Amino acid sequence: MTVNWVTEFVDYSGGVLTRLATDGVKYTAAFFGALAVSLVLTPLLREAARKIGMVDQPDERRIHTVPVPRGGGLAVFVAFQLVLGVLVLALHGPLNQQFSYFWQGRFLLASSLLVVIGLIDDKRGMKPIIKLTGQIAVATILYFSGVHVGGIVVAFPPWLDYAATVFWIVGAINAFNLIDGMDGLAAGLALIASVGLAGALLFTGNSAATLPYLVLAGACLGFLRYNFHPASVFLGDTGSMFLGLCVATLPLMTGSRKELVTALGVPLLAMGIPVFDTMLAIWRRSVRALLPQSVTAMGSRMRLMQPDKDHVHHRILRDTLNQRTAAIILYSISAALVLVGLGGTLLRGRAPGLFLIAFILAVYVVVRHLARVELWDTGRLLSGRRQTIRQGLLIPLYIVADVVILCSVWMLARWLAGMPIGRAALLSNLPMFIVPVFVILVVSKTYMQVWSRAQVRDFALLGVGIIAGTLTGLGLVWLFDESEPHLIRFAVLFGALSVFPIAGIRLWRECVRGVMQHLERRILLEKPETMRVLAYGGGLRFRSYLRELTERSGSNDRVIIGVVDDDLNLKGRSIAGYTVFGGFEDIGEWVVVHHINGLVITCLLPPEKQARVVQTMRELGVKVWVWACEEVLLADPQLPPAEEDEA
Repeated sequence: MTVNWVTEFVDYSGGVLTRLATDGVKYTAAFFGALAVSLVLTPLLREAARKIGMVDQPDERRIHTVPVPRGGGLAVFVAFQLVLGVLVLALHGPLNQQFSYFWQGRFLLASSLLVVIGLIDDKRGMKPIIKLTGQIAVATILYFSGVHVGGIVVAFPPWLDYAATVFWIVGAINAFNLIDGMDGLAAGLALIASVGLAGALLFTGNSAATLPYLVLAGACLGFLRYNFHPASVFLGDTGSMFLGLCVATLPLMTGSRKELVTALGVPLLAMGIPVFDTMLAIWRRSVRALLPQSVTAMGSRMRLMQPDKDHVHHRILRDTLNQRTAAIILYSISAALVLVGLGGTLLRGRAPGLFLIAFILAVYVVVRHLARVELWDTGRLLSGRRQTIRQGLLIPLYIVADVVILCSVWMLARWLAGMPIGRAALLSNLPMFIVPVFVILVVSKTYMQVWSRAQVRDFALLGVGIIAGTLTGLGLVWLFDESEPHLIRFAVLFGALSVFPIAGIRLWRECVRGVMQHLERRILLEKPETMRVLAYGGGLRFRSYLRELTERSGSNDRVIIGVVDDDLNLKGRSIAGYTVFGGFEDIGEWVVVHHINGLVITCLLPPEKQARVVQTMRELGVKVWVWACEEVLLADPQLPPAEEDEA
């Protein structure tokens, strides 16, 4: 297997080097010609934009602090189209069969229309719906010039092919438009994408089709000379939308079903960061538009197209505090994704495994670092709708979910037991197992239980009820139906497999609460005004205090850094995810190391010990609170009112 892989790699590499040696002059002219035009034209257009007032002014949403000319993406557009035209003249014909005269003329028309839309938006501003209409018109022109998604994936009917093509092109245009919020980011990502796409075509033997990608790479690199931090000119919508158009459209002209990875896989990975950022933006803004907290002081709700400062580059910039570092991080991620795509092109039979590994790593990065804002806002939205759920929706949802789970587990258990799942089994065996379990759940008042406040005993009783219903069903089958082979094995599987999902759906709120608590802690740690507190005592009161903080999630102004407990056996261990630093005697050191400015006493302390704690904290400049969740007598019919008041 290893020898075959090495041989395959050597054969491909040899072919690539041969093609590079044969057409080296043509490739060099394409790249360096566009680079030279872009280097010369960008500063000229920068000064022209400054003179006509096409300048991006700094505000609270933007990163830059000085006015910067925008619309510089026109230099990328001109360099791309000019060098392509010169190549056509020099080659005395079209670039290749895919990039014909017809296509090049239509692409010039469509991209020119998009650039005009971008220039108007950069100069005067444009309503989102008008800009979107123009983008759809551009995609429509390209569709009728031969740019189709259908035929590469599957044979779509015309209407579906048109819809998929427009969605692909418009989505890519807006993805690059949204990601263009930091010096050099969109141009750098487009450069990496174009180089990767050119490499993919070389690997598949379609070297003549690499010329437009090399031209685009040269134009981006020349512009990046003036756009990298500190930028003296911005792409503007003019350039960012054009780059998205190129990255989305060019692969559709050079791909086929045999080259699915090259036609869609590599460009999708190359656009990974812009596409991912766009998906997060739609998710984030949609949720915030539904949140009551999204109502501003002016009384208007957040809209889907309203800008914010929670894009991927904004978050990385907040962590690094340096635009160059943030850009290099995003370049590295994009390059890694492109390399995965190239690996899939080179190792065609192993591409699914390679993509699966990349997908797992990407999911980890998303969950670990990037999606916490969206998860946090979604959790707040769900938390705000709890009253609605309680007013009649929760019990029917539990009932429907339980029935669906039981039916699904029944089929899974029969499959695992090697028993047929036919019409006769569905009509006779299925009801005999499902109905008894459901009846026992109803009789045991499962649906009247407040599961958000349930204890271990309640879940144990739930499991006993499911097992009892399963045994009842087994008895009914033996009594009224003919015994089937493997029936005992099926019953064991059905009872065991039913417990976990049915109990799991009753734990979802606690799971959401735990995730929300973790997300809120990370968000609060990033805010300089957050109160950083220690909890003194890791017992039941501490867990009660944690629950109180969770109940008021979204309005907390403090975050627990760790736990202080005088039980030395707990030192270094974790309680509810919080580390126990040790006893009170060493608290001064932790206050300094962890920048603590608050202490919450979550245990019963003798008065003299509590007074010493308060005095020590006062000397350290730390506020002290007591979390007292204890009984206080308010009324006793057996006592006279005077004694009752004293009590």
